[in-house]
Amino acid sequence: MLRDSQVLALADGGTVGFAEYGAPDGRPVVALHGAPACRLMFAAADAAAKSHGLRILAPDRPGYGLTPSNVGASLAERAAWLKTVVDALELDRFALLGISGGSPFAIALAESLNDRVTALALVSPMGPVADYAESAEGKLEPVSFMHDRFFMHMPYQSWLTHPLGDLSAWMFRHGPEMFTSLLPRIATSADARILSKPDVAQTMRTMTLEAFRQGGSGGTADLEIFGRPWGVNFAHVTTPAVVWQGTDDHVVPPQAARWLAGQLPNCTLHNLDGAGHFWVFEHVEDIISTLEALMSQNGSRTAHVS
Repeated sequence: MLRDSQVLALADGGTVGFAEYGAPDGRPVVALHGAPACRLMFAAADAAAKSHGLRILAPDRPGYGLTPSNVGASLAERAAWLKTVVDALELDRFALLGISGGSPFAIALAESLNDRVTALALVSPMGPVADYAESAEGKLEPVSFMHDRFFMHMPYQSWLTHPLGDLSAWMFRHGPEMFTSLLPRIATSADARILSKPDVAQTMRTMTLEAFRQGGSGGTADLEIFGRPWGVNFAHVTTPAVVWQGTDDHVVPPQAARWLAGQLPNCTLHNLDGAGHFWVFEHVEDIISTLEALMSQNGSRTAHVS
């Protein structure tokens, strides 16, 4: 059986595509991919997860890869859907890893299943831009004009985003090499160096082709969620958490990511001076080892209390 192309039946009759990396009998980590991306994003973590005894389970969100599309869902509805996924995977306690656009879903699931989440790790997270904009910090340091337009205004123009999403998917599927070679040219210098590496370019190409298997509906659905208030009570997300955010990240608003870290009661923020959005590709071992340490600490506390 291919570990990276599995399909699981859910209690509601639906299905979800997912990949499994790391140690098959390791401690479980539910890994939530960025946007547009898919379960294959976490192939780069396979070796590190094995060495740290972690089992990474990475589901495709609706509209990506092998999971049927479902446009129009709210963040709360996505969290409820993810609960059916972890229940179908028969996970009692598990850690959460959210990369970029996977972070809102990791936070929402952590709030919903707080007692079952052993650790929470967020890398270059897509923060709650609408919530941040209404905060005192957001009024003093607003997100950039481009981030404001893209994340808080464009999602409401479904007449534009839906056909653009499908067109983008069609264009990438018909010219993946051209698009992956273009990425370093339009990225910041920190990201350009990483995206120019042949192994990273191949990962991006393979991952994005699979992400667009069904068209652009996955990205469109995510974008509509990103621009709305999350409706999450951050004070209820009490699991040990860590956030890594680069200061030179132009893909997500770094202000909103840093603000998010400040809302979580038990969170450590690593503010990465000069790092871009794709810092993760060079620091997989750091992320996995930190997550494993958080899981061990939380597990020890739980065992001591019981």
